[in-house]
Amino acid sequence: MKASDLTGKVLLLLNRTKTPDRWREDGAQALRGVFEDAGYQTEMRFCDDPGEMITHITTATRPGDIVALGGGDGTINAILDAVITAKVVLIALPMGTANDFARSLCLPDDPIQAAQAAINGQIAHLDIGRVNDKSFVNAASIGVPADARNRINPDLKRWAGALSYAVANWQSWHEMDPLALDISCHETTEKLLVRQLTITNGQYFGGGLRPRDSKRLDDGKLHMFAIRADVDTLSGMDIAADLLFGSIDNSNLALTRECTDIKIDCDTAHPVLADGEIITHLPARFMLKTGILPVFAPMAFTGTADNRDGLAHADIINDITLDAEDLAVRLGAIRDVAQGNALKSLCHDCADSLRNINRRLELGLRPYDLPTSSPDPDLHSLEELRDRALSWVIENMDPRLATGLIAQITPLQHQMASCDLTGLPDDIRNALQDMVVLFDSILPDLRRIAETKSTGD
Repeated sequence: MKASDLTGKVLLLLNRTKTPDRWREDGAQALRGVFEDAGYQTEMRFCDDPGEMITHITTATRPGDIVALGGGDGTINAILDAVITAKVVLIALPMGTANDFARSLCLPDDPIQAAQAAINGQIAHLDIGRVNDKSFVNAASIGVPADARNRINPDLKRWAGALSYAVANWQSWHEMDPLALDISCHETTEKLLVRQLTITNGQYFGGGLRPRDSKRLDDGKLHMFAIRADVDTLSGMDIAADLLFGSIDNSNLALTRECTDIKIDCDTAHPVLADGEIITHLPARFMLKTGILPVFAPMAFTGTADNRDGLAHADIINDITLDAEDLAVRLGAIRDVAQGNALKSLCHDCADSLRNINRRLELGLRPYDLPTSSPDPDLHSLEELRDRALSWVIENMDPRLATGLIAQITPLQHQMASCDLTGLPDDIRNALQDMVVLFDSILPDLRRIAETKSTGD
């Protein structure tokens, strides 16, 4: 699918129960206006369930149309095959609880901002996971997450959102019996007793968890990790921290693999959870279909922009800007949940300083149409909820949080070290140099906190 194949029509499908009252009353004019202002003929339908959305995709589109879908990850999962079969281009408008698919595409959490970022982006072709001939985009899990899905309290989910997943997973971790699995990958079969096995296609799953920092929806691989049955609760918290901050590939507490064809067998037909819904049961075969889902994705995901001429290292500087914004949000979240004054004070001062640097950097980059996306801070609201949930169940959180911050800052330092700042405009160069100084000044304090065994000052 190329831009030249587009028909100029957008079919806007919104989950009725997830749609704000004002949009139902005025026909979602603000959202429709995003596509109409971009020159697209736009038709809109409010839908009660994914089945109704599939009917509209099947009967009211032709190849080359765009389908803008307002819903969560479960809704995205349900319509995948219809989108692929109809040969239309998908735009994801995040209106669910976790919105992991939208996060993996670098889309803002606000539906209108997501529509603007996507329609001004580029067409990308994403990989799709398949388990027993059923599709998933983010992840499929066996064990604790699948068991937890049946424990989620609907009232708590409406009130606490993604935090309800943490509560249910905590219950399953302590009450569910381990699973004896035969796992085949790369023609090798292993027998494992596990608490959880997860196979991911996207960068995010489970409400913002990340299997590895470099995972993408178009990298042609499935990533698997398994948590063994002998992992105790404290070690399980270490794995949770790894998932929060970027990668479990180096963890000695989890088995990790990458392949495109994985077989899982078990004596009992345990459920498989995919994109938030139970879609099949063991035994299961997981496969990857590469590049078959066309989506409109923002420049931050596709890595393209129209006006980068004249700026050296434009792609790297764009990534630095976005990552620094993410880090400022994380610093603010940790400031509110940290248990010791040392980490609270450090996060407070650093968050304010980094935000000021980010503002200067963004102003300097505007003439170059960078940064290529401006995620709404609400995209990261789950960060604080997850950090708070972790602080409730374990006392010694400050060293873990400091370790996570180090894990975020270190790649940023490597990115900045790869830029030759001498040829950059003064305002951009000065902002980046100030960022380097800021990180150099706080890392020693973060390392001291990370090495402590208690949360006292």
